Amino acid sequence: MNFQITEELSRRAKLVNDNGRNVIPHQDIFYYHSILYSAECAINAFEKYEYFLTLKEVTPTHLVSSIHEAISHVGSLSFYFFNTGGRASKYKPQDIVDFIKNRSNSFREEFNLNDDSALKNRNLRNMFEHFDEKLDIYLLNTLAGTFYPMPKLGKHTDVEEKILDKNFKLLDIKSKCLVLFNEKFFFGDMQKEVYDVYSLAYKKCYNITNRS
Repeated sequence: MNFQITEELSRRAKLVNDNGRNVIPHQDIFYYHSILYSAECAINAFEKYEYFLTLKEVTPTHLVSSIHEAISHVGSLSFYFFNTGGRASKYKPQDIVDFIKNRSNSFREEFNLNDDSALKNRNLRNMFEHFDEKLDIYLLNTLAGTFYPMPKLGKHTDVEEKILDKNFKLLDIKSKCLVLFNEKFFFGDMQKEVYDVYSLAYKKCYNITNRS
């Protein structure tokens, strides 16, 4: 499959845009299944996390790794609904940018997501990107205190109460908060919204399949 953007692809995107459409109707099913896949992968990771919580000898590393896995899939899922298309360039013409943006807006409306959606906030996902470089900066800026290089369990309020503690990775199970480099990330709303998206995507796929 050649993913090079050609003039013909730009022409097709422009036709869809000019006709006031966001996605060609018979192609909806491809998007629904893709959304369903990303949501299901995220749910599997969250459920693995919930399962780990039932084990007596589970380690903080197991818990944090399952949340990390879930967040990666949530990041992929979020682009279907919150994608501006990026900047136009010789490799991505304006018609393609507009098509991506329109498609994203369409699915966001269809799945009842707004700007307050937990899926729009990619701060946690972004924190895991280039993690080694963020660790470089964190350590260069943090020269004194008590360091915890391994993941640990605790309360997210410890960040304010124990200011000399340097939390590399701290998980607050009760508050569903992951602390990375002493910065807090709450994932409870994100987890709930993934289930909502999955449920709606499943119904849409089921309805289209039954009509065929």
